[in-house]
Amino acid sequence: MRALSINCSGAASVSSMVKPNDHVDVIGTFDFDRGDARKKNFVTCTILQNVLVLATGSRTAKTRAKDLGLSSGYSTVTLEVTPREAEMLAFAEQMKGRLVLLLRNRNDTSFEKELPKVDFEKIQGEIEELNLKRQSQKLTSR
Repeated sequence: MRALSINCSGAASVSSMVKPNDHVDVIGTFDFDRGDARKKNFVTCTILQNVLVLATGSRTAKTRAKDLGLSSGYSTVTLEVTPREAEMLAFAEQMKGRLVLLLRNRNDTSFEKELPKVDFEKIQGEIEELNLKRQSQKLTSR
């Protein structure tokens, strides 16, 4: 395993709620310019799932923010990854993609298979179904 730091602050790190020893999913949004400025093709996809956070800024699991004189904000997150995963994340950042972290519930170790790539057409085609499903889940959980 390797440690890799990625640029990630504010909303991209769940409003700085991500802490060392948390697990996150990494999502990337990329702009694939096909040569026609009028036809930008944005795509979002899940890059990695259930990744251990080693550090947020200079804060590790063994340090306390007050010991370092730090506020709760940070601009980098260090993740534990394999060499192949590190290559994928480094490439994603170099493509000027925007990486976002999803904070996982500590008890959630699930893995989603076959997650689709999301673009505008996918959102248009599925938004109503997703909202209806969410509403029906809320009603049944009451």
